[in-house]
Amino acid sequence: RWISRPLREVTEAASELAEGNYSTRVPVSGPMEIQVVGTAFNEMAERVELTQQAQHDFLANVSHDLRTPLTSIQGFAQAIYEGVADEDASQRAAKIIHSEAGRLTRMVNELLDLAKIQAGRMDMMRQSVELDQILTTISESLSIKAQEKNIDLQVQIPNLPRIAGDGDRLAQVFTNLIDNAIKHTPDGGRVWIRAELDTKGGILTRVEDTGEGIPKEDLPRIFERFYQVDKSRTKRIGTGLGLAIVQEIVRAHAGYIWAESEYGQGARFNVWLPQPMVDMGKTVVMSKSALAARLEKMSDGQ
Repeated sequence: RWISRPLREVTEAASELAEGNYSTRVPVSGPMEIQVVGTAFNEMAERVELTQQAQHDFLANVSHDLRTPLTSIQGFAQAIYEGVADEDASQRAAKIIHSEAGRLTRMVNELLDLAKIQAGRMDMMRQSVELDQILTTISESLSIKAQEKNIDLQVQIPNLPRIAGDGDRLAQVFTNLIDNAIKHTPDGGRVWIRAELDTKGGILTRVEDTGEGIPKEDLPRIFERFYQVDKSRTKRIGTGLGLAIVQEIVRAHAGYIWAESEYGQGARFNVWLPQPMVDMGKTVVMSKSALAARLEKMSDGQ
């Protein structure tokens, strides 16, 4: 019974999980080998539950994000079609229709980009990239936006060694992160952009702000597609896909991204990118085993 009972419990729990009861867990008991099986089952069940919840949230969010602009387009188009709007109102309606259609187009394109990256079907260039130049250029281009909000944009970027990657995609990553930092920082706040060569064989870039921060319960999910931190927000800015795409681009470069925040005290996004192991005219990215060994040395918080 000491052996058979916990095995029977795992079997029954597996049947419940297959029927859709994703909260099913089993008590960890019996011999050590059976306890290992029980622990593994519980970990699997937890991951399945999180995946199902993420899928449910994704469908709800994408439905909302599609329904809102489509409703606007339909309503204003109907007003123009029925002739109930005067010339000025028709111009405003046409402008709104154009804007909402553009937002839908961007959303579809970003969804396609995300799907291609996740499926490994989007070509990533492997060239010698000057990350310090990319960061400096992006900071300069967004400095005007920061000045408009009276935000102090602090840039601390030393000369960095070249890395292997796609310069355009990496520019997309840091443009998104810096733009978000400025967007979520109130007037008179501060944004820092720092980069350094770390001891783990890579380049660590940090984008930090003094904005509203991210609640603790939302922090693990901010890279999910369409995930919305402020559920009460009625007007969405952007498509809600930016951070999901950022994460996939960083992963495609054998890198790592994570966020740190205390609600009400700002947020910090960290991007770690590996240096090439060999550079003899053609840049070669480090092997997966070498990367895995280096990532193991990173702290649990990273």
